Amino acid sequence: MKKLIFMASCLCLGSMTTSCSSDDSSPQVPTEEDKSLNLTIENSKGTYLKTDKEAGVFNIVLDAKDTSVNLNLISNKVEEKDLLDARLTSQKYLVSDSQSLYSLTQESSITHKNEKLTILSGELDIKNNDQSYSIEGYLVDNNKQTYTIKYNSDIDIEPVYQVNYDFQNGWYWGDNPFDNPGIGEYLSFFSFGEKDKYGDLEGDGHAITITFFDEMASKAWEAKIPNKTFKSSSEFEKGTFKVISKKELEELKEGEQIYNVATLQVNNKAENIKAELYIIDGSIKVLDKNGKQEVRFNVELEDGTRHIGKYSGNVRQGDEFTVTTLKSDKQVEQLDFGYLEYKGKSPITGKELNRWNIFLFNNKLKTYPENYWQIEGSGDYLRLTMYTDVSMTTDIPTGEFTIGEEEVGFIGKGGGSEPGLDWGTWYYNVLNGDMNQYAPLKTGKVKVSKNNDTYTITIDAIDDRENKITASYSSKLQFVDHDINKNRSLGLSNKAMNDKAKNKFEKTKQLRTKQLMNHYFGK
Repeated sequence: MKKLIFMASCLCLGSMTTSCSSDDSSPQVPTEEDKSLNLTIENSKGTYLKTDKEAGVFNIVLDAKDTSVNLNLISNKVEEKDLLDARLTSQKYLVSDSQSLYSLTQESSITHKNEKLTILSGELDIKNNDQSYSIEGYLVDNNKQTYTIKYNSDIDIEPVYQVNYDFQNGWYWGDNPFDNPGIGEYLSFFSFGEKDKYGDLEGDGHAITITFFDEMASKAWEAKIPNKTFKSSSEFEKGTFKVISKKELEELKEGEQIYNVATLQVNNKAENIKAELYIIDGSIKVLDKNGKQEVRFNVELEDGTRHIGKYSGNVRQGDEFTVTTLKSDKQVEQLDFGYLEYKGKSPITGKELNRWNIFLFNNKLKTYPENYWQIEGSGDYLRLTMYTDVSMTTDIPTGEFTIGEEEVGFIGKGGGSEPGLDWGTWYYNVLNGDMNQYAPLKTGKVKVSKNNDTYTITIDAIDDRENKITASYSSKLQFVDHDINKNRSLGLSNKAMNDKAKNKFEKTKQLRTKQLMNHYFGK
């Protein structure tokens, strides 16, 4: 009898155990028998969507071959000022419809082989170490397929941007050696909306102007905004961008404007908005991503609002120092005819030497020495400036000459800012009579030899962008006496310059200005 009672008790106990198990609705951890898909994550993307009821809503996308996992997670909220550095809290996140803290919401999904599936259960253990994340766990979809996730890498979590800027230009000014020596100044301009070719707003849109301060660029022509997070400052400090100070803002008179601080321009005709607001605080993150540079803005404006924006693309920085328009080495095309221009004694006090210019032209060009070397046609030419002893007034010496300062026996290095405002030794390319490309030659050697009336000249020089410029010439040089001490009328400032030459000179200047603007601020 006791044996029968014992067996009945065991049966009842087994039945109770089975019943409890079938009623358990908690997530079931997959066993070894389950056919789980192990996902090898190849790419990740993160977005901080919003703050909801003092919690933060994140979206994390993990991409594997044939499968994309789209996770909506509830974590700790991120303060507005920290949106460029949003972070998931290290915690175990459970699939739940309760919208509770540290949960995966019902908006989460899995797309497997182009089929979008809902996530019914699962858990993910997420650990955060700065931007590097460890994610381990499993998810089960509505087809009862289990996916095992093990991921260890960075996740770049970005905010939702109000504006995605699509135009940028910039200018590298170097440092102010008197007030702020050693602090590089990177002015940059971003815009989006209805704008002209220079990026200036013509209608609705946004434009932001920022000056970053950081280390000096080692090469001005390679200057770009350094990759780092810049903080706002009313002082000139490395790692900052300049904003208006509280005192400056309080003392600002109506109609007065301060130009060396960060501003945001907003135009919206429908809402009758046309404003330029000072930026008073914030941070800007600059980084390389997918072969381009990104600039992310999280700034506070003078009216108390916040602007969240991003630019992604090539960040261009023209510079104050590099004049050449060449982007690579240049072998000058064949030079066919030339002139030897005598300029007379140097007008600089203490310089006991004579100045010469050697003009070497391609035969596709035509020049007018009497009209200030006005050029017609298309092709290359060079102007070499040479300094000789004062006794030499009808010819130049032969030998090898170094490009350098204004001293006897040197070739003068190129100076000035553009054709028409230049001196010394330069390379030029002309297109239909207008200046197309140019480069001041800063260092190098020039060799001159002479056999009867034939001059052989070779040039091996470097411009101000470290481009190598080489050329050779072998022919006669026609002598031209433009001694400035005897004939002052040949100076560009002389009022007797004929109208045709004046017009040509002004046209060249205007064209170069447009070309420079297009080069730095346009196309």
